[in-house]
Amino acid sequence: MNDGNIHRRARCIWGAALCLLGGFALLHAVPAAAEAPRFGVVLAGMKAKLAATSDYQCRFETQSSNGDETRTVVLNYFYRRPSRIRMEVLEGPYPGSLLIYNGETDAGKVRVLAGNRLVAFLQRMLYGEFFAVDHEWVVDLRGNGIHESDWPHFIRTHEVYLSMGTSRFVREEILDGRVAYVYRLVSDAPEKTTGVKSEDLWVDAKTYFPVRYFQYDDAGRLIRKAIVTELRINAGLSERLFTEFYPDKMSHAP
Repeated sequence: MNDGNIHRRARCIWGAALCLLGGFALLHAVPAAAEAPRFGVVLAGMKAKLAATSDYQCRFETQSSNGDETRTVVLNYFYRRPSRIRMEVLEGPYPGSLLIYNGETDAGKVRVLAGNRLVAFLQRMLYGEFFAVDHEWVVDLRGNGIHESDWPHFIRTHEVYLSMGTSRFVREEILDGRVAYVYRLVSDAPEKTTGVKSEDLWVDAKTYFPVRYFQYDDAGRLIRKAIVTELRINAGLSERLFTEFYPDKMSHAP
């Protein structure tokens, strides 16, 4: 083999080596796809987001089951820090009903006005406006009341769930045009997690707000679900929403 051929082969070998090394460098330069956070990290993120939240509102659909009975309720839901809640019942057993809760001044009571005018009149005459938060008329079929419906309560209960079981990231999913993380939670002690053995949970990837969950008992029966849509965070909700049954209908601004 003459010197020219040797040099040509050497140049080809070096060229191939440089291409290969360049390929490896390119692989290392391209960042890997971001992994979804562990559920414990999500809970910490929820706390941080909640700390920066003064209020929120949403359309809240909830379904509860107990034995053969199932109840679905659709609400306009309003929350204002630190613990004020307003529910306007759109669909369900008592459409048009209004519930107002102030956890600061009256944590054990909820103020209620029936949606039907005649029923509302009789209610005020016979029972008044205030009911215990665990009264059978103001809880779902699992016994959950208005004081157990807000984002802070969700975080507290799911910290308990996490400490008594396992969590697993399932997938990313698009809900209403937004990315959501889907988790599967399993409780090792359902008797300590309000009868919930497992839960499928959707968390908005940007706000860390829980936008959907399905809860099951130890027999695999669906016992409670919730779906949140039309979520608005820091909407500037009026104080009147949490003190008056019928505030100014023109605006929810302060």
